[in-house]
Amino acid sequence: MTVETQYVGPDAVEALVRYVEAQGLSRFTLVADERTRSALGDAVHSALTAEGADVQMTLLTGDEVIADGERVLEIMAHGDQNDRAFLAVGAGTITDLTRFVSHRLARPFISLPTAPSADAFTSANAPMVVHRFKRTLDAQEPIAVFADMDVLCEAPSEMIAAGVGDILGKHTALADWRLGALLWDEKIDQSVVDAMYRVLHNVSGQLEAIGRHKAPAIAGLMRGLLDSGTAMARWENSRPASGSEHHLSHYWEMILLQQGRAAALHGAKVGVGTVLMARSYRRLLDLSADDVRARLERTRPAQADEERIRIRAGYGPLAEQVIAEHAEALEMLPVLTKRMRTRLADRWEQVQAVAADVPPPEEIVKQLRTVGAPTDPADLGFTALETDDALRYAHYMRSRLTVRWVERTLGLL
Repeated sequence: MTVETQYVGPDAVEALVRYVEAQGLSRFTLVADERTRSALGDAVHSALTAEGADVQMTLLTGDEVIADGERVLEIMAHGDQNDRAFLAVGAGTITDLTRFVSHRLARPFISLPTAPSADAFTSANAPMVVHRFKRTLDAQEPIAVFADMDVLCEAPSEMIAAGVGDILGKHTALADWRLGALLWDEKIDQSVVDAMYRVLHNVSGQLEAIGRHKAPAIAGLMRGLLDSGTAMARWENSRPASGSEHHLSHYWEMILLQQGRAAALHGAKVGVGTVLMARSYRRLLDLSADDVRARLERTRPAQADEERIRIRAGYGPLAEQVIAEHAEALEMLPVLTKRMRTRLADRWEQVQAVAADVPPPEEIVKQLRTVGAPTDPADLGFTALETDDALRYAHYMRSRLTVRWVERTLGLL
């Protein structure tokens, strides 16, 4: 299934009505929370029912909506046996829940974003919380997206800033992917990489106007987020848009879930994580080829048993899930480590060329501040210890090569 229509502009509800009539769709399950219902859900419900459609509203109540099994069951419990298309009225979490449920029920869904806050709208994957651990599960793309400019421009400033943070995270995500291709022979598609760098360039050039909620700039941010999701769907996983900065975000989210603390916006955590990972890339630029060879001589190759010990130290009761996630990589660790150590010595100039494409952390801080986004873990309520733990253990969240694995190999963690 692919996204047939992407509409970003005025009168999105009217465009939706025309689209579903043309598609012959007349039964819907509308998923929203209390905020997104008032922002857009009621208008969608009224417009469709006025045309004779059967619209069943599923309202997710409570102060915080998490993409977990409880909310999945809540959506399914409100359903019936009719063949309904799903309407996701909301931001990232609502969209992820809807894409997951609709996929498992083999029904299409349409995305109606209420804020340009994340790049999940056109992705085919759903980051879901399973037993308090964040996992990326197979789901599906929407058949269409309708984003109303009035609604997007009136979105809370912190959600717009989160969208910017998610986009700026592509600096380190793309660099990590390129390192994976260079050091681990990971598959990569240069056309996807180039498309993502264009998104970065376009959004970065409009930050001041985005911070002022100017419609053309907000539309550019929304289109960039949609293009990012499309790149993930095209590649069939999140690699083009998610790297070490997202691993930090997921690790922090796990801490919040375990401790029962209020969630922080995904894009806000990603933006902060990007600053930290840009510092990692700066450290690589400070090393000469001779420094690298000397460090490789002093450090022992990674051992699977030692990595399991580190995972257990960093993840506690969730450790076995993380170890299972890394089972294949841990099995191949001797081969992967030997390959990486050899190539770090032989290809250090190419590694530094990748690192040089990541902006200095000071520049990323400046860009985040332009839109009022947080720039430090303390801004999100994380302690120095929680930041240190994330830097020490977050690269185990996904079985992928990132700059943190390079630092680990060089004894820089």
